[in-house]
Amino acid sequence: MLYRGTLSCLELEEINLAGNSADLILYNAQIITFDEEHRQAELVAVKDDKILAVTNISDLDLLTGPNTRLIDCQGMTVIPGFNDAHCHPIGQAITLLHIDCSPLSVRSIMDIKSIIRQRAQETPHGKWLRAAQYNEIRLTEKRNPTRWDLDEAAPDHPVILVHYSAGTCVLNSRALQLVGITRKTPDSAGGRINRDPVTQEPDGIIFGMNAKVQKGIPPVDAEELEKGIRLASQQYLACGITSLQDTGWNNSLNHWQSYKRYKRKDGLLPNRISMLIGSAGLEDITNNGLSMGSGDNQLRIGGVKIALDESTGQPHPPQEAINYHALKAHLAGFQLAFHVHDQYNLRAALGALDLVLRESPRPLHRHRLEHCMVCTPDLLAPMAKHRPMVVTQPSFLHYGGEDFMKTVPHEQLHYLFPISSYYRTGLQVAFSSDSPMMPSNPLIGIYTAVSRKELHGQVLAPEEGISPSNALRMYTLGGAYASFEEGIKGSITPGKLADLVILSSNPNQVEVEELKDIKVMMTIINGKVVWER
Repeated sequence: MLYRGTLSCLELEEINLAGNSADLILYNAQIITFDEEHRQAELVAVKDDKILAVTNISDLDLLTGPNTRLIDCQGMTVIPGFNDAHCHPIGQAITLLHIDCSPLSVRSIMDIKSIIRQRAQETPHGKWLRAAQYNEIRLTEKRNPTRWDLDEAAPDHPVILVHYSAGTCVLNSRALQLVGITRKTPDSAGGRINRDPVTQEPDGIIFGMNAKVQKGIPPVDAEELEKGIRLASQQYLACGITSLQDTGWNNSLNHWQSYKRYKRKDGLLPNRISMLIGSAGLEDITNNGLSMGSGDNQLRIGGVKIALDESTGQPHPPQEAINYHALKAHLAGFQLAFHVHDQYNLRAALGALDLVLRESPRPLHRHRLEHCMVCTPDLLAPMAKHRPMVVTQPSFLHYGGEDFMKTVPHEQLHYLFPISSYYRTGLQVAFSSDSPMMPSNPLIGIYTAVSRKELHGQVLAPEEGISPSNALRMYTLGGAYASFEEGIKGSITPGKLADLVILSSNPNQVEVEELKDIKVMMTIINGKVVWER
């Protein structure tokens, strides 16, 4: 039996007769449930892996048995587990194995050279050194490092340094040689080799040619990757993220099988995974008897990622190609997730949606627009017509705001991440991080969605700010809705999975500037404490 609200004596008797005392009780808490029937509570009780009761402190004794673990939350706040609706867990795992060159760790190219030099001294000659997460805008020199900078740091090792956007990298001379990039190597259709203006020699900075570069770099071995998976999982758990939606454009049957292996290893990857399939991997998936929703509540198949710009290197792929892949996945019964990073791709996605829903109507399709960071007012009506979900990342506005202000015309800044406009249009919105492109912390995303502040305090389009409650909902119940799982998670409701997070403060009761400083104190999955501060 499941219980909501204050319990009666009759219900107490039924609990005792059924042996239904809780395994875990969080009490003396401010509980934000996102359950319309019972929006706030003081106590949540868990039995096995499900929520047993959501009620008030007066019912504590009724639910407590001899083996119940009691956690006094001391007035802190309990919410549903965060659901990161667009991220790259394996990419995050690999990034954590790299040398950290993020703005939190380095301030200049001199700093980058110093930490690479230190790693080189600990690494056998000839072995690849991988570094990541640099942002030239945040470096003192305000430029990309070059091959010659990396040569100074590690002349005896091939080195790759990956930009935080993952679309640009820097190779030193040994790495260029091993990858096969020379003065005579042509640019690709969607990429470019930066060159010395006088000699035309590559300077090591490579834009948008990831496929070419990766072919020449040995993959991370299985043992290293598992180490990275463990690190990434713990990082997500420390952020209160209990569910992850892997939206890699190249996800395939191999990725699915890898996730199954990780899930079989106790404690390696406790976070729940919904894995979207790259459009190129759809046939292998269906040929192996898998479909949308295959799996279980720990690991399941999600939708199909339509990202031809990423898979082909063409920033603006032909509408016909997008239509073809979208219709194929739609007819196979899959949810679509369009990679929408600019206005062209947004219009193309809406055109493809119009086609597939005309060819094969599906009222509850929940097709998704990933990122959707730019939207002019004239596109809101076409979006409202088919009501796609918007899966976006407000943290991009926080960490990338300085870049946006330098590259986006002033009059267009109001069209960046128009979250309030999406909400007012009636669109369902889910929040995410796009890690490792951005840090995973949902509280930064929530803070930015409310404040509209970039890292240095500049406010961008404040009219597009939303309430803390709506932002929190978009990072919990919104994520569950995005993967068709709102029936089993996303709210603190009796019968749903016991994925819970304790926060140091209530996001609805602090000043806006304090949102980003709220701490995750404990993360619970399946009724088990998997991380605590």
